[in-house]
Amino acid sequence: MNGDRGLRAMSALFGPLLLAVCATPATTEVRWVKTGADDETISRELRDCNAQANAALANERGINQDINATLGGNWAFSGTSAIENQSMRAQAAGYADQVLNSCMRSKGFSKES
Repeated sequence: MNGDRGLRAMSALFGPLLLAVCATPATTEVRWVKTGADDETISRELRDCNAQANAALANERGINQDINATLGGNWAFSGTSAIENQSMRAQAAGYADQVLNSCMRSKGFSKES
């Protein structure tokens, strides 16, 4: 009987995490285009925007470390640390992606469809 409770607790803890990982879309390579822009220009502008996105990601990771320092004990006690950390990583990556997309669009580029 006690083993069943442990199994249920583990399923309740790791089930949502497994679903989140499996539901994450596969990454695909994005090609940015702009009329009149050659490969060198695209690469240069993409490097600039990636640098901005990486800076945003580093900033978000710092914020997440602060949040974890404050709430990490509560999450560990409640057994949600893995879920909370995965959620913060996904949110930070999403924000960095938004920064990259906004930067490239502000330079007149669009994603090739």
